[in-house]
Amino acid sequence: MPRLLDDLRGRRVGVALSSAFFGFYAHTGFLRALRARGVEPVAYSGSSAGALVAAFAAGGGLDRLPPLFAHLQRSDFWDPSLPFGRPPGLLRGDRFRALLATHLPVDRFEHCAHKLVTVATDLSRGARHTDFSGPLAPAVHASCALPLLFRPVRRDGALHADGGIVDKVPLTALLEHAEVDAVLVHFIPSAGLARPLPRGPWGLLDRLLDVARDDVDRLLDVARDDGWRHQVDLARARGVEVHVITSHPPRVTPFTLRRGLLAMGATEAEAGRALDG
Repeated sequence: MPRLLDDLRGRRVGVALSSAFFGFYAHTGFLRALRARGVEPVAYSGSSAGALVAAFAAGGGLDRLPPLFAHLQRSDFWDPSLPFGRPPGLLRGDRFRALLATHLPVDRFEHCAHKLVTVATDLSRGARHTDFSGPLAPAVHASCALPLLFRPVRRDGALHADGGIVDKVPLTALLEHAEVDAVLVHFIPSAGLARPLPRGPWGLLDRLLDVARDDVDRLLDVARDDGWRHQVDLARARGVEVHVITSHPPRVTPFTLRRGLLAMGATEAEAGRALDG
């Protein structure tokens, strides 16, 4: 059986990165494994954490992420909002937006070296919103605005939130805006809650965020799974090869950022084995 890596040679390869709670590290490891093997994607799409990493990669700034992650502290993005503020969210998101504005390699989609598509959820319509042009930081911010953790992002009169709510893997969005022969999907499943009870107030908040996130995931997983499978079927019907690499990285949260580089390294190794096997 030919290696997946051999299957990709000489083809226009697109990459679709799934939503995942603090999956930035794992997605970065995945792309590092691709680059180490000479795979140069021509287009990227992503939801949530996938949108952030896709933006850096498409803009030619993948190398910026490991040092950024190595020095990232919770205080860099932790800006609690008023308890009963509107729209609701534990964090305002201003510090997160500032991080994006400072570190993204380009400021507009049109300035990216490769095609980029990100997905957010338009809460006013309950539908997918696709970004492929215009300012980059607001689009990535909106795609990463996980309900309850971040306030929704107001854009053009609408409230936008995490893209993973409606589109965990934006495969169709990628194919709507890029010409590719094959797509590599990096899929990070939703995490479970089978772990020891937390200690202390921060540990409790960490668990509450986990519960909230997993409750949302459970409500959406059936519909998203059907939608995701349908996207794969449509892509293959168009003659586009779809290869899915699933990773199970060490869990990272706002309170366990120190595990981030471990998750990146573990995923790079895991993805490398999948590509070489």
